[in-house]
Amino acid sequence: MRVSAIKNAASFLLTLALCLLAFPAASPAAQTGYVTGRVMFHAKPMPGATVTAYTDPAQLFKQPSAPPVTSGHDGRFKMKLPRGPFYLAAMKKLTGPGGKPAHGDLYAFYGGNPVIIDPFRTAKITINLMVKPKDRETTACKEKGKGGIEGTVTLDGKPLDGVTLYIYLDSDSSFRGLGYYMSPPTGVDGRFKMRMNEGTYYLVARKRMNREVTGPLRVGDYYGYLDINPLVVHKGKVLHVEFPVMMKVEKAAPGGQGFTIVSGTIKDKNGKPLKGMYACLYKKDTMTNRPAIVSEKTGADGVFRLEVPFSGKYYLGARSVLGKPVDDGQYWGRYDGNPDHSVVIVAGKTVGGLDVTADVVGGK
Repeated sequence: MRVSAIKNAASFLLTLALCLLAFPAASPAAQTGYVTGRVMFHAKPMPGATVTAYTDPAQLFKQPSAPPVTSGHDGRFKMKLPRGPFYLAAMKKLTGPGGKPAHGDLYAFYGGNPVIIDPFRTAKITINLMVKPKDRETTACKEKGKGGIEGTVTLDGKPLDGVTLYIYLDSDSSFRGLGYYMSPPTGVDGRFKMRMNEGTYYLVARKRMNREVTGPLRVGDYYGYLDINPLVVHKGKVLHVEFPVMMKVEKAAPGGQGFTIVSGTIKDKNGKPLKGMYACLYKKDTMTNRPAIVSEKTGADGVFRLEVPFSGKYYLGARSVLGKPVDDGQYWGRYDGNPDHSVVIVAGKTVGGLDVTADVVGGK
C-alpha cells in the first residue's frame, strides 16, 4: 500500500513538473501590451503626427509617460506600453519645431481615454485631429470673490449650439459622469459663461444628439477636451477660451477600448421594468454624492448598460432624476444582490443580469 502511494506521489510530481514546463510563469514581456490605430484629419490619414501616452492628463503635451511614436504615410501607428490605463494624445506641428500645440497646429486628446493596455488584447483606436485656436486674453471678474471661464464652443471654427460644458476637479472619474458642475447648453452663438471659486479645473465639452446629459457618446455626437487643461482659475480673473470640438466618427464594439460592461434591469417593486431611469455607480457606500458613472435613460424594457474604465468596488443605484437631491415623487433604488449594494468589477470581465428595484420616494 505504501509503495503504491509513493508511486502515485511520484507520478503526480512528474505531471506537475511537465505542466510547469508547458505553462511557464509570466515573463516581463507579458506585462506590456500594444495600442494601434490611425491618426486622421477631416476624414483623411495624417502622416507625421506624434502620438504620445500619459498616465496623468495634467501632463498633456508636457511630460509623456513613454517615448512617443510617429504615424506613417497612411496615418497608422503602433505603440508598446505597460499594462494599465493611459491617456493618448496626438499632435501635428505645422507652425514650427517641437513644443506644445500653437495656433494653427493640429492636435487631439483621444475621446475614448483612458485606453486600457491589456497584454492579451491590442487596443485599436482612431484619433481625429483638430486645429488649435488662438489663445485668448484674461480679463477682470466683476463678481466679488469669484473667478471664471467663458468663451465659445466651435466646430471647424464656427460656433456650435447645444453643447454642455462639464467641470471636473480631477481625473479620478476619467472625465465621465456628471462631474463637479455642468453648464447650460450653448446657444446659437456657441457662448458659455461660468463663475467659480479659485481653483484648478478640467473642462470637457459634449453634445449628445439624443439631448441626454449623460451616457456613452455615440457616432454623430460631439466631444472636446481643452489642450490647456487643467485650467487654473484665480479670484478676480476670467479666462477666455475658444473651445474646439469634433464629431465622434469612430464606432467601437462594446468594451472595444478596454471598458468593462455592466448591465441589468431596473424594475419597480412589482417587478415591472421602469422606463426613463438612470443606473448609477458610486464610489462611496453612502451613495449620496455625485455618481462616478451614469447610464443613458432606460427604455421600456428597463435595461441599463454602463461602461466602467477601472476595476474596483462600486455601489449600484438607480434614480429617475439627476443633478439634484432625491426628493418625494422621484424613483430611487439600490442593487440588493449584496447587503451593501456593491458590485465588484474586474477589468475585462463583463457583469450582467443585475436587477435594481426602485420605488417612489415618499410613497406617492
